[in-house]
Amino acid sequence: MEGIVMEKTEIILEQTAQEPVASAGTPFYTDRMRKLICGKDILKFALLCAMGVCWGKAEVLHILRPMGIAYLSLFFGEGILFWGALVSVAAGCIVDIPLKAGAALAAACAIQLTLGRFAGREEMLKKALLGGFAMALSGVFFAISKGGLTFYFAVTAIESALVIGISLLAQRGVIFLWEKRRVPVPSREETLGLVFLLGGALAGLSGIEVPYLRQGLLPCLLAYFLAACAWRDGMGGGAAAGLLFGLLLYLCGGVDVLFFTVLGVSGLIAGCLKDMGRLPLVLALVLSPLLFLFYTDASLVAPLWAGGWTLGATAFLLTPKKCLVWITGNLLEQEGSKDKFIRKKELLEERLLGFSQAFAALSKTFAHQEEAQEKKDVSKLVDTIAEKACQGCGMAHYCWNEELYRTYSMTFSALSHCEEKGRVTLSQLPESFREMCARGDFFVESVNQAYDGFRRDRLWQGRLTECRELVGQQMTAVSDILLGLSGQLEVGYVFLEQAGQMLKEECAKEGIRLRDVRVVEEKNRYGRQVQLSFRGCGCRGICKSKILPLVKRTMNRPMILKDADTCHCQKDGICTLCFTEVPSFSLTTATAFSSAVQNQPIGDTTAFLETDKGIALMALSDGMGQGKGAAEESRTAIELLEQFTEAGFERDLAVKMINSALLLRKGEESYATLDICAVDLFDGRAEFVKLGAVSSYISRGGRVLTVTAHTLPAGILQQVQIVKNEMLLKDGDMIFLLSDGITEALGGESVTAGWLKDKLEKFPLSNPQDAAEYVLKEAEKERKDTPKDDMTVLSGRFWKKRKGA
Repeated sequence: MEGIVMEKTEIILEQTAQEPVASAGTPFYTDRMRKLICGKDILKFALLCAMGVCWGKAEVLHILRPMGIAYLSLFFGEGILFWGALVSVAAGCIVDIPLKAGAALAAACAIQLTLGRFAGREEMLKKALLGGFAMALSGVFFAISKGGLTFYFAVTAIESALVIGISLLAQRGVIFLWEKRRVPVPSREETLGLVFLLGGALAGLSGIEVPYLRQGLLPCLLAYFLAACAWRDGMGGGAAAGLLFGLLLYLCGGVDVLFFTVLGVSGLIAGCLKDMGRLPLVLALVLSPLLFLFYTDASLVAPLWAGGWTLGATAFLLTPKKCLVWITGNLLEQEGSKDKFIRKKELLEERLLGFSQAFAALSKTFAHQEEAQEKKDVSKLVDTIAEKACQGCGMAHYCWNEELYRTYSMTFSALSHCEEKGRVTLSQLPESFREMCARGDFFVESVNQAYDGFRRDRLWQGRLTECRELVGQQMTAVSDILLGLSGQLEVGYVFLEQAGQMLKEECAKEGIRLRDVRVVEEKNRYGRQVQLSFRGCGCRGICKSKILPLVKRTMNRPMILKDADTCHCQKDGICTLCFTEVPSFSLTTATAFSSAVQNQPIGDTTAFLETDKGIALMALSDGMGQGKGAAEESRTAIELLEQFTEAGFERDLAVKMINSALLLRKGEESYATLDICAVDLFDGRAEFVKLGAVSSYISRGGRVLTVTAHTLPAGILQQVQIVKNEMLLKDGDMIFLLSDGITEALGGESVTAGWLKDKLEKFPLSNPQDAAEYVLKEAEKERKDTPKDDMTVLSGRFWKKRKGA
């Protein structure tokens, strides 16, 4: 598979005279190992059997059943493990589809007894191919039993390809789960395999129709395993596990797209709090989905689901740490402080990159390869008509040999009439053919029947192709998101140890003993942050009266205390403070809008936020159409942008993820424009990013500057084109972000700049609220016979702070 680099690990075994080394093909469970069976082995065997039941129950896209055979292929050549998996998979699928499942299980048994015993433990590709072969055999048998329809053969081909891909992804997890190791630390591929095994089991569990199971036990297990992944691997592991669980559940019908997003975001947030301990991690895991769903679709927050989710997170919190180490295979070691963060970053990048490559490889199994076989299909259709209509006719030899060209042309002409009008009649054929053909009516009936079958087959093939391409697009989107996340882990801070030591000494002179000091700065030499901890003052205000002046004097920069109105003293008496550098500039914004239809929600959404890094962001989104639907689309885009920005994602990756979310949202046509202006408040550099948005304008000293980019809105194409425009702002600049309702009312973007210049020359305004309302009011006057659209003006005034401000 292109793009995947497999690491080869050499294992050297010590050989003794009493205990020879087992070959690679030795089953996990042999006669010699019976003496070594312990409680862990029985527990693992029971776990594998339980997962087999769930895997056998899983159904992909409500039509494909590759999971059970893929699970069985993991145990080819493994003796009792295979038969245990066979019984468990049969228990999950034999009731739903007895004929097809029975054929598949019989084919797997035959392969195990013949070819399977030659499959070695590490021969993953051979096992996967054997599983695909078993799926193909059972599928062909099932298709023949259903009359040999092309649709069932196409389903068989897709299921066989899925079995191969799923088996390759999950095999490393089974090997790690059963093998005995001195240090149980899973590699990147083994971790993916373990998470995939659990995700497949949970997806199958979501399809079991048992009271309280889907709404109670499923969220409980999801929360437990997601917390374990976030606790073990932090932000990357939690996000990747949440996305993988959500994808498998979504494909198997267990959750919708919203829950898929909830699982990924919950894992990401919980992983961020890993270093703070299990309690903050669990609290974040419990509150994240509840708050997210409460503000998006509160009807989905069922009491039983919320109780199961909370119970699973609580069970993780109460699990002893030794058990968690055994479950997750965690490695407890001491790392040097110098290389600790760099090594963790590199390992996390490799893990996310591995997940991305795995999903990219899996998406290729759904890639649709265009084949020029339409002519071949039509020729086959003609042969079918000839065989059915002309068999036994005395004129058959004359028509199909001596008059071959004329007969073929006549048949193609009849098929053309079918394609245009649905059916063909004898009167529509030439008179010469009607006089010559002894079976004219029967020939026409045969053409109509054959074309009806051909059209049904093509219709089902088209639906399968669309389904396959949609799944491939979803997996590619997940792969791109993980790939982007792996590139966002670059440490953007410089640790200033000397400045921290100087601050510690200055505080000691004032009688304040600091326990810990951390001074960091952005690589661009702006945005210095100071975090320190000391024995609390008992709410006497020392943080403002003494420490803040010391920090300002030592850093030689304007600094401010974050959350100045809150006491930071903890239960143990330790006070932790965080100071940030005050930017040199400020951006004040305001919004004015009017709806196209009275008493109807406006389809435009605006936002303004300022990050800890000194970035002020203005954003305007215009949803498709008008009313509630447009408002929902634009609000979704803005909310995602705010969340990604506050989480520290780069704007390029945030825009790409928003585009993927809108593209795949409920499979509906939904798109929204995005107009973003991000201003660095330390140096005044502004970056404009537009997706389908109209031009932006900057009013400066009597002139109006135009910022234009010709792009498509988010949610239309899979690969979004990001065009950036950078500009250095000056003190007093006024920025205007407009919706297309404004420019259309004025007659287009080409005249908007001149119109703004004339209006602002008459009434120069410095207050952004007055400016936004003034522009909106004047634009409404210009609207005459043009179709009404929502009108929104987002204005922002950029100004330099005075000393002491």
